[in-house]
Amino acid sequence: MRYLFIFLLFCSLQSFAQQNAVDSIIRIIEKSKTKTGVDTILFETAYNAIRKTALNDVAINNLEKASTGLTTDPDDYFGYSVKDAIFYNLAQTDKYKAIDYGKHWVELLEKSKRPNALIVRSDFFRQLRIPYRTSDKLYEGFGYFNEKLKTYKSNNDSAGLSVCYTVLSGFNRIIGLVDQSIYDLKKSLTYIDTVPQHEKNYGEFKKSNGYYLWANNNGLLGAQLILNGEYESGIKYLNIYRKNPEQPADYFFVNLALAKIMLNQLDSVPSYLDSAETIAVNTKLFRDIPFILQTKAFYKIKTGALQEAEMLLQKCHASIDSSKLNAFTTVGTVFPDYYLALIRIQQNRWSEARDFLKKDIIYLRKNRLEVLRDDKLLAEVYKKIGDIKGAYETNEHFIALQDSLLADQNRYRNISFETEQQINEKELSINKLQSESKVSTLIRNFTFGIVALLSILAGFIYYRFKTKQKDNLILQEQKVEIQSQRTELQKSLTELKSTQNQLIQKEKLASLGELTAGIAHEIQNPLNFVNNFSELSIGLAKELKEEVEKFDIPAKDKEYVGEIVSDLNSNQEKINHHGKRASSIVKGMLEHSRTSTGEREPTDINKLADEYLRLSYHGLRAKDKNFNSDYKTDFDESLPKLNVVPQDIGRVILNLINNAFYAVNERAKQQLSRAELSESLKLSESLYAPLVTVSTKHIGDKIEISIKDNGNGIPEKIKDKIFQPFFTTKPTGEGTGLGLSLSYDIVTKGHGGELKVESEEGKGSEFIIKLKI
Repeated sequence: MRYLFIFLLFCSLQSFAQQNAVDSIIRIIEKSKTKTGVDTILFETAYNAIRKTALNDVAINNLEKASTGLTTDPDDYFGYSVKDAIFYNLAQTDKYKAIDYGKHWVELLEKSKRPNALIVRSDFFRQLRIPYRTSDKLYEGFGYFNEKLKTYKSNNDSAGLSVCYTVLSGFNRIIGLVDQSIYDLKKSLTYIDTVPQHEKNYGEFKKSNGYYLWANNNGLLGAQLILNGEYESGIKYLNIYRKNPEQPADYFFVNLALAKIMLNQLDSVPSYLDSAETIAVNTKLFRDIPFILQTKAFYKIKTGALQEAEMLLQKCHASIDSSKLNAFTTVGTVFPDYYLALIRIQQNRWSEARDFLKKDIIYLRKNRLEVLRDDKLLAEVYKKIGDIKGAYETNEHFIALQDSLLADQNRYRNISFETEQQINEKELSINKLQSESKVSTLIRNFTFGIVALLSILAGFIYYRFKTKQKDNLILQEQKVEIQSQRTELQKSLTELKSTQNQLIQKEKLASLGELTAGIAHEIQNPLNFVNNFSELSIGLAKELKEEVEKFDIPAKDKEYVGEIVSDLNSNQEKINHHGKRASSIVKGMLEHSRTSTGEREPTDINKLADEYLRLSYHGLRAKDKNFNSDYKTDFDESLPKLNVVPQDIGRVILNLINNAFYAVNERAKQQLSRAELSESLKLSESLYAPLVTVSTKHIGDKIEISIKDNGNGIPEKIKDKIFQPFFTTKPTGEGTGLGLSLSYDIVTKGHGGELKVESEEGKGSEFIIKLKI
């Protein structure tokens, strides 16, 4: 009973204190009223107190009444400022009530006839983003602002449209749709220049309109572009923001520093970060400090000062805890544990890096872009630790999150498209009605004149028509003849260009072949010495070991000498292995650059493909007894013989078939490993049957050769790189990266054909060669 009494007494005292605080604010507001207007210093004191005092419904009503009629100004700036302070207060203390309060005033101000109600409405409308973003009503906010977007477009309300696009940009950034966020900011900028410029005497509300908003949105766009990896463009927009006559905000300097770090232009970074921190402290924007500290730590990591970076990140953590910040702030996303993980990775402390990344993923759970980044790095850390299960589960989470992001991207893109489509349809309907009205008026006014004119001109038109008809017939015949000549000329020009390109390519390859042959010869001589003497040293080491065994020396000394000889033998074997690998690379370079000495001759493509398919299969079986794969052919028997260099085209087919067999063999190995990890997977994994299919088709004036496999497929992000010289996905020592590059040159430059790839991850790849008959 005593505790209940204490609790009730505490509530009463708290309520009494709250009421006293509100009464004090009202007295200050009343005192600020003077005969000549409003004492702005007193009013600002009341304004700041409202933003910091806990308010209930009664207090809100009393404050609104007290602020009514402060001046005779029809726009009543001071009265609106009190409501703005109440709204700010609720956004910090009761987000749901803040949403209702803000929407209420937006609706009232939209109906207002006061001259500058539009300016104030824009501020309330913009501030509504805060409770939506910091509560669980973000998706409800999407719906509300998209509905407003339709209304403002219908009403041609540029002020509402500029703010609406600004807010939607922030929403899209939170859910990870950076491209859509950038699009929204650019749309916002197209409307701001038509917003009424009533800034001079309108206090805080100017920040939602006119030049200030234009400058601010340029700065936000710069920050978004930097987040998207477009650093140079981001710096350009940030510098536009810098033209703002007011002092630049801290986010300008910290994002500029971040862009310079990513571009590795580190000289100016410390001064930018110091400026950002000074502004944040002077303007009491303490919620921005963690992001600035985090960026400083990133700079220290880039410069190798890992200990200093870790100290800054610890301060960042302390600042987050003291301010109770969530990850998303006004200047950027805070994730100190990610950078701590980067430090641990550089220190080879993989387990600690894993723990930091897992902690960061929990903290950033709503920020999908950063979680995707963490998942990717965490999977690599798991692999380093040897935790295959952890890597697999992390990868599964990465894929699910990526699918969610793509789904939202399509969802919100459709909303924007439908909105614009509806407005465009309305505009088209209005324009059509206006056009029809104009046409009707013209017809009514000029009908009689047109009839008279037509009667006079009818005979003349008939005569001209017949004459024109004859002239057109002659012109048409001439046009057909000219078109035929043009087609022939175009065909000749195309053939000439093709021949010219082939001749140029042959000359280039010949010159490159001579140069490469000389270099390869110079490299091969020392390589031969390395390989020969390493083989000889291996033999000598073995003989030395045998001779040591014959001597009567203490067992401990004999064992020590034996270890030294074994190490010598092992070192020589490694030298020999890498020497041979270097020789194979030199050989590949020679093959890639040499010009073919073979002449073109009529060739049976079906026979050539079948021969190299079997050659590849039996060659791989000879190298690896565990290799096994099925293959089949589907040849078009109607193929004519093709005029090609058979050795070169055969080399292309052999390269592609070898790659296909390699792909299916790798998938078979991977699935066998997964099945060994889990008994439940053994049955499903055993259903995989490696298969390579080689087929030919006669399509029009071309022959198509297809090499298809059911391996793992090629990831989308490396498709554009596979035909580049020295690019390979095979482990070190298993490929030079010259096979596909050489094949591409032979097909496209040597034979004027096409070589393309179609692939889907998890299902396989198909390489298609097209050659003209």
